[in-house]
This record gives sequence, C-alpha cells and structure tokens, in this order.
Amino acid sequence: MPKSKRASPSRRNHRARPEHPSSDGRPRRRRRPEDAELEILEAAEAFLRERPFHEMTVDELMARTGLSRPSFYEYFRDRHDLIVKLVERLNRMIDDVAERWKTTKGDPRAELRRGFNGLAELYREHGHLLRALAAAAPQDREVAEAYDKLMTTQSEGTARRIRSDVRTRRTNPLNADETARALVLMNANYLAESFRRDRNADPRVAIEVLNAIWMRVLYGAPR
Repeated sequence: MPKSKRASPSRRNHRARPEHPSSDGRPRRRRRPEDAELEILEAAEAFLRERPFHEMTVDELMARTGLSRPSFYEYFRDRHDLIVKLVERLNRMIDDVAERWKTTKGDPRAELRRGFNGLAELYREHGHLLRALAAAAPQDREVAEAYDKLMTTQSEGTARRIRSDVRTRRTNPLNADETARALVLMNANYLAESFRRDRNADPRVAIEVLNAIWMRVLYGAPR
C-alpha cells in the first residue's frame, strides 16, 4: 500500500486547530491562522515597548493573548523566529511609505517629502521596536542579523533610486551604496529617538530636518 503523505509544516499551520481551554476553563475564541499569528506579533511588539527582548518568554508573551502556550509553536519556531517575522512586517510597512519615491518616473522631490510624512507616523507607532532590536543586537547574534537585514534591505532600495537619479542627472555622481546606507541608518536612529519619550510628539520638526538633509545630499537646496 502507498504510504500516506505527511503535510508540510506550512500546510499544517493553516489547518483548523483544536481549541484549548483558557485558564478559567472556558473555550477560547476561534481565530483564523493569520489572525492568531498577528495577535502574537502585536503582543510581542507591545511587550518590547515595555521590556527588553532578553526578558521575553513564551509564557509571558502568550499570557497577553487569548491563545494557549502551545499555539505559539504553531506559528514560530522560537523567539528569534518571532523577531524575524516582526522585522519582515516592519520592512513591509517602510516599503509601503517609501515606494512612491523609490519608483516614481517623475520628479522624485515631490515624493520625498510625502514619504517622510508617512515614515514619521510609522516610527511614532513602531519606533520602540527598532530601539528594542538595536539594544538587543550586541548581545544576541540572531537579533543582530534580523536588524542588519532590515537596514540592508532599505539601503539597497534607496541605492537603486540614487543610481537611477545619477543616470538621469537629477543627482550629482556619488557613491550610491554608501550614501544610501548612511541616510537609512540616520533615518532609523533619528526617528526612533525622536519619539522615544513621547509618541505624541509633533512629527513636523523631524520631517523638516530629514527632508532638508536628503534634499541637500541628493538634489541640492530644498525648494
């Protein structure tokens, strides 16, 4: 008789899961797999707003959700896999706000300012995650790799835009890769610190400062 095929981990992850009782004995609310994964990611981000990564345990994390502890391993191998998924989510958010500047066929100056408006809002909400990753990186190799990948991905996209502008003579010849890396690292550190003490701080000062710097570096004095 032919052997039955085992479902791959990814396929198993998307099957309906049995419900586990909560701590008070009541059945937990059913969730779609993508909703359950998002709930864990958001609980992790909330934890990192309050405490450092090295204090995070699966038990404490899952206590912040309506899910059982074993549910964590339905979606993540370990805490480091969770960090990778958080970084990927943050990377997509940054891409969304920077996409128009990176890809526009028209004058990129118009899109640059719009991009900073979106980026400031994003860092006001999620800047604590960047600070938590940066703080954990020196003591944790896997966190450092996730953080470096985020910065590298954003630098590469910025470098492609700069090379395009050099070719079309919108930008004077310069080292696209190193200029992009410097600008992206500056953005990450400056914006994360700008909202460190007060998430509700007025973002207009940060937007004006970054826009002026990028404009002078890439396109000359701001209009």
